[in-house]
Amino acid sequence: MRRSTELRLPRTLDAARRARRFTTEMCAKWRVPGLAPDAAVIVTELVENTLRHTGAAPRLCLELHRDGLTVEVTDEDPRQPVIRESGRPPGLGLLLVAQTSEQWGCRREPSGGKTVWATVR
Repeated sequence: MRRSTELRLPRTLDAARRARRFTTEMCAKWRVPGLAPDAAVIVTELVENTLRHTGAAPRLCLELHRDGLTVEVTDEDPRQPVIRESGRPPGLGLLLVAQTSEQWGCRREPSGGKTVWATVR
């Protein structure tokens, strides 16, 4: 069982909310509503990071597989994400992603951008 879907998001103030709603709806459609709360937190943080730290529009990809749900947010900015453990917001989004997910990481894209991904189970 492998399912995937993608959503291109505009650089607007409601992009994170739209991504969160899309994620929750897909988890319901795929009959894994228990994954929705953690996936929604991760999606929100990754989309907001893209909007805050890059000039790019985010692309959200969700992939359901036997081991859980993988969330990916791709943008065209080559800078790698950095976890800030300062204890003060802003800057704690990736720390929250790391604490909420089973695994997370970042890969460079051939286009020069990057994809930040996280898996929930």
